[in-house]
Amino acid sequence: MAIISKAALISFLGTLSIPSALSFQPLHNPNQNTRNLHHNNLASLHATDTKVEYGVDVPYNEANYDPHAAATFYKDRPIESLSRLTRIVTKSSGFLTDTILDTKFNREEEMTDRRSHELLELVSELGPTFIKIGQALSTRTDLLPAKYAKGLTGLQDAVPPFSAELGRRVIEQELNIKLDDVFSTLSLEPVASASIGQVYRGTLRSTGEEVAVKVQRPAVLSNVALDLHMLRSLAPMYQKSKGMNTDLVGLVDAWGEGFVNELDYRAEAKATTEFSRAMKERGLGSVFAPEVVEELSSMHVLTTKWVDGERLSDSDAGDVPRLCGSTC
Repeated sequence: MAIISKAALISFLGTLSIPSALSFQPLHNPNQNTRNLHHNNLASLHATDTKVEYGVDVPYNEANYDPHAAATFYKDRPIESLSRLTRIVTKSSGFLTDTILDTKFNREEEMTDRRSHELLELVSELGPTFIKIGQALSTRTDLLPAKYAKGLTGLQDAVPPFSAELGRRVIEQELNIKLDDVFSTLSLEPVASASIGQVYRGTLRSTGEEVAVKVQRPAVLSNVALDLHMLRSLAPMYQKSKGMNTDLVGLVDAWGEGFVNELDYRAEAKATTEFSRAMKERGLGSVFAPEVVEELSSMHVLTTKWVDGERLSDSDAGDVPRLCGSTC
């Protein structure tokens, strides 16, 4: 029986963004807005021949984080970096000013709920990188005041989706299929949305099996690469101003590498399969990730069998403590 270290399991769990109810909370009832595609005229979708392009205007490819390439790339694009920095400062300055005033006028407690909601909106507006950071900080009350961490928990299940029509077009383009040839049903709107992708619920025409189809947000790599470059550039200045001993540049690189790796869904598919196999070898076959449908998966689209479930943090099942103790 294979012995898997805690670190290895955390690595597995960190790379899995399982496209089902296990990791995405529904935006609405997944049975709503689902209909037979054959009888729902898709001519309007096929009429748009515009190719959805990934990897355009980026310093490196998915799963190939390279901060030095990014530094060279953005050195020749100073306006792009300045524009992004201006947007971040403009968006966040109001919130930061309000929190300072709250402290000055001793009204922090009464403004907690309002500021938590404002922080959630701010992080959501700043895009995938900040959403990802916010998700991580939402559980770290040792790094962020509990009142703000509470607001960021909404990032676990309240990330706004991108255009549903665009997502369906990506599925057809990436997999080189026609939706109504492969799916007998596919939700017209995403049933869930996260920082870098959103999920559609469908039924395979060939087998009748229900599946979850996760589609990556277009241009996400471009946004993430620029934000990581800026964070890395500003890290030494912040570290010096705070007198910190932590290697913030190294921290950004380690986190950035993991984040950029997530943008290649083929790596996630592999990790998903390996995780289920590892759990089975440990005698924990009841702990698994949804089975990957390889022929309907690519770098930017990941299809798995649909699995209904709930978050461990929301579950009152009696075996949750045992499972957490065995796998974490």
